[in-house]
Amino acid sequence: MKTRNNTLRDTLYQANWHYITLSAMIIITFFTMCFTTKNFLSLANLNVMINNFIMEAIMALGMTLVIITGGSDISISGILPFVSIMFAYMMLWGVPIPIAIILGIVLGGVIGLINNWLRRVLHIHPMIVTMAMQLTLRGLNLAITGGSVISGFPETFQKLVNFHPLGISLPIWIYTFLAIFFLVFTKKNKFFLKVYFVGGNEEASRLSGMKTEWVLRFVYVVSGLLAGLAGVLSTIVYNSASYSYGQGVELKVITAVAIGGTSMTHGGEGSIVGTMLGTLFMALIYNAFVQSGISTYYQDVFTGAMLIVAVLISEALRAVKKRHTLQAKA
Repeated sequence: MKTRNNTLRDTLYQANWHYITLSAMIIITFFTMCFTTKNFLSLANLNVMINNFIMEAIMALGMTLVIITGGSDISISGILPFVSIMFAYMMLWGVPIPIAIILGIVLGGVIGLINNWLRRVLHIHPMIVTMAMQLTLRGLNLAITGGSVISGFPETFQKLVNFHPLGISLPIWIYTFLAIFFLVFTKKNKFFLKVYFVGGNEEASRLSGMKTEWVLRFVYVVSGLLAGLAGVLSTIVYNSASYSYGQGVELKVITAVAIGGTSMTHGGEGSIVGTMLGTLFMALIYNAFVQSGISTYYQDVFTGAMLIVAVLISEALRAVKKRHTLQAKA
């Protein structure tokens, strides 16, 4: 009987209560909205809900890897509009659209590479480096556009704007592909697994012969590439480019990742599954704000509050698991 109780207790401790709690919150929010909001389940509203948070969802995949290594990337809110603007200008300059798309995404990756180089050379926390890059790009975006919206693209671009395979927007298709890719490779690919090792203990990883700088360079480049992709997709979705795109997006992305269970204080913890759940929960809540007619000013209040709650829950669960591990060893 005692052994059975111990087994049950071990099973309960080993269960991922963060995912269980988050999934329950998603289900409760979903059904609450179903019963309290008339048009919540309409295809039009569901389409709006997903598309309004799809750019954040794409960038959250890369942010997950960055935070798992113990870093952060604030620059994504500068990269997104910068790439959007440069992609728009390239089309106006006559650059073929496929090449402009590739160059735009690569540009985001180059900025991610610069972020990592500055982090390594200056020996300062990535948050400071990427914040400086964010501010630099914001000023550059405004200087380039003069505060104006860029539009008037070639007719061939309009076909891409109106391209909705099976009635589903292009960003959703791309996010689905990327999510599957990250889900598979973060579980099975050895290089992706190194991200967790470096985040768990960078010094130990280095001493074991692991090329930690390669890993860190990889995650910041991936984050930049996905932010660049979001910038290109923003131009496609809105059929324009503006310096104002992506304002405050870094907080939404980081909050979604934190809500998904990726530790903001300890590296080596987190998953793409958790980030997907966190993104879905955020999308539901923001749609609830819109459907309920609550002022959008309170969205920032909610984002900040949820970030604090996510960190507290993560730390509490970590403490419980640590205590159970010590008791089991004793």
